[in-house]
Amino acid sequence: MDEVMDLVALGHRVQQARDAAKLSQTQAGKVIGLSQPTYSRIETGDRPLKGYELVQLADRFGVRAASIAGLGPVQARARYAARTDGSGASMDTMREKLYAYLELDAYLTDQGIAGA
Repeated sequence: MDEVMDLVALGHRVQQARDAAKLSQTQAGKVIGLSQPTYSRIETGDRPLKGYELVQLADRFGVRAASIAGLGPVQARARYAARTDGSGASMDTMREKLYAYLELDAYLTDQGIAGA
């Protein structure tokens, strides 16, 4: 029962992110290679959202995958930040990339997918 409720809640967050990005279900489905009816099943909670689909949709919607997945913000949990190696990358850019990796790691861990 909890899994069904989680899929419904996830679907609702996907819909909210899609609406905020001003995309149709057809446009969002194309991002992950799905037809509109199949994509619609994600938003209603009738079809699980795969990890790679979550990442692709979040990128297209312009949001973090963690916000769609319902995870708390990584920034609040991160204790360490990256240091620049002198390559010209700004600290802000490196910090954002670090947060993105930490969010992906948290999502995969939550899904029971262990790292190598």
